[in-house]
This record gives sequence, C-alpha cells and structure tokens, in this order.
Amino acid sequence: MAGVLLAVGPAACGDDGTADPGGPTATTGADEASPADCERGALDERPYILCTSGADEGQGLVIALHGRPSSAEELQQGTELHVLAAEGGLAVVYPQGVNAGWGDDPFATPSRPAGNEDVVYLDRLVAELRQDPHIGSEPIGIIGYSNGAGMALRYAAERPDMVRAVVAVAGQLARDPAVRPSGRVPLLAVHGTADPVTPFDNGLPDTPDRGPRDPTPTLSTPDTVAAFVSMASGAVTHRGPEEVDPDPDDETRVSTERWVDDEGTVAVLRAVVDGGHTWPSARGEFSGGGFGPISQDIDASADAIAFVIDPDAVG
Repeated sequence: MAGVLLAVGPAACGDDGTADPGGPTATTGADEASPADCERGALDERPYILCTSGADEGQGLVIALHGRPSSAEELQQGTELHVLAAEGGLAVVYPQGVNAGWGDDPFATPSRPAGNEDVVYLDRLVAELRQDPHIGSEPIGIIGYSNGAGMALRYAAERPDMVRAVVAVAGQLARDPAVRPSGRVPLLAVHGTADPVTPFDNGLPDTPDRGPRDPTPTLSTPDTVAAFVSMASGAVTHRGPEEVDPDPDDETRVSTERWVDDEGTVAVLRAVVDGGHTWPSARGEFSGGGFGPISQDIDASADAIAFVIDPDAVG
C-alpha cells in the first residue's frame, strides 16, 4: 500500500499547467460515532483518502470523485459517503484530481497530453487498493459530483466490466462521441433542472477554440441517461415521472423516472425541479459552489450508496 501523507497542499483553481494534486487541509479521521476508519495514502504522488468499514475483509469499493475546482477533503466532509457506506459494509476512496479536476473526455491538455491519464490512474488506484485485505475484488461503485460526475460517467462507459453502478450528481456525459457506454452499467443521475453550470436540458456546447481551462462540452442530462439506457439488456420499461415535495420550504421538488430491463433497474433520473448546481442534502458548508438552493427533498448521499448496493432499492 502506498505511504501515508500527513497533509495536503492548497488546490489549484482551473489552472491546467503544472500538476498540483492538492486540496485544503482537513481532518480525515472518522468521527468517534462513525463506523468508518479513514487514512491518507498516495499513488503517483496523487493523494487519496481511504475509508474502510472497520476490520472487515473483502469489502466492496466505492470511488468518490470531487468537482472542479475542489478537493477530496471537501467531498468527504460535504457528503459523508464513507459513513453511509461503512454502515453497508463498503469502503470509499476519495482521490484527488490533478489541478483540482478530472479529464472527463479525451481532450488533450499540458497535464493530460494523452487524454486518458485519469482513466489509467483509476485503473491503477483500484488495483493498488485491492492489495489491501480490506478491499474485495468485485466490480466497484463510482460516484461523482460535477466534473467528477463526468469522470465517473466516462469511467463507467469505458470500463463497464469493472463498475457495478455509477452515480452522477450535477454532471453529464461528455459530448465527445468517443465517450459513450460500451456495456450495461446501472446509472443514477441527480441533477437540478435550473442548474446554471451544466444545464439540465442542453448540457454544454462544443467550442471550436476550447482551451485547457475550459469546461468539458457535455450532453444534456436526458441524453446522458438515454446513452446508458441504450446498453440495456432486452426490453426496457419506463416508469414515471413521479413528483414529490417532502420539504416545501427548500424551493425545490423532485421528479423521479426509472428505466427497467430484463436484469432490473438500468437507470434512475432524479430531476431536482428548480434545483441548481448543488448536492441535495449536503452536509456542513458543502454546496457545490453555491449555485442555487440545496434541495432537502432527497438525500443524494444516502441515495448514492443505496444505489451502489442495490439499484432496485432507489426510486
């Protein structure tokens, strides 16, 4: 296992020059009441936080990818995915992206000249962590927020045999046609319909003069879901939308649709009506940049872990 790190440096904000894998310093040990044990490690000089469920061996692994510009620590503190995962006997790793972000499509930049560096890195991270007796060898779950969601979708699209389920919060599949699902992977998409950063209905357009600091062009959220549904096994049944508003004071409602094939749930879309670029029911000060209200109608962290455990249990 790679060596333990004592601290992590400050995050780079959108600069795609020299790699700076840092993020704000934070305490990564689990709360006294938490069932998760967390420690820092590093692979290829890129830090990560690994949280396991006590001393249990052979735990399922979940990768959680932060947005841009952000950090592993911020996602850990703001979502507490590891706490919920440990209750279900799963381990969670929060890796730090280069320049506080992820290469969610093949676009080449100075720090990602081949365009596939982050896919290769995640391959190596999974292989490295599986040397730990806490971690089992079954397919992983992968969860992401914003740019991290785009990376999670890309990884699931390119490595369907390695991924049991993917969860994208406020993120979309890259517009580049090279990034399309190549096998069946159940998808949970959670996205605000009023998201000003990655618009729900349109995604982000192609830009012919795209630079290394520019956001990735993306498909719309409905088209992202459709791409994963296209890999379904056999006939597909569509259910919904069904709208609920458990917390009428939070400015949002939630509309849920589900696609089911011969193997079970292939996709669930939770559209956060009037929601912004945020993580629903975020913990602490984590809001995803403050772009719109934080919905309290659903708990994205609880849904994400439940979906990784059993896609049929959410929705």
